[in-house]
Amino acid sequence: MSLNITAVLLGFLSVVKLATVFAFILGIIWISRRYGGKHRHARYSAVPSAEDQAILDDLGRIAEKMERRLETLEKILEADDPKWKERIQ
Repeated sequence: MSLNITAVLLGFLSVVKLATVFAFILGIIWISRRYGGKHRHARYSAVPSAEDQAILDDLGRIAEKMERRLETLEKILEADDPKWKERIQ
C-alpha cells in the first residue's frame, strides 16, 4: 500500500474548501437572521415602545421649560429695550 501525498493533499484541500464555503453560507444566514428581522420590525413600528415614549415625554417637558425661559428672557429684554426685536430682524 503506497500512500500518494499529492492525493491526500488534494483531498484535504477540497475538504477545507468545502468547509470554508459551508462556514460562509452559515455566516450569511446567521447575520441575516440576527440583524435582519427583529430590529427592522422594531424600527418601523408605528407604536413607540415604553422607553421611547418616556424619552419623548421628557423631551416635551424640556421643550416646555425652554419655551418658558425664552418668554422670560423676551420680557426682560422688552423691559430693558422696547425696540430690541426691530434690531435683530
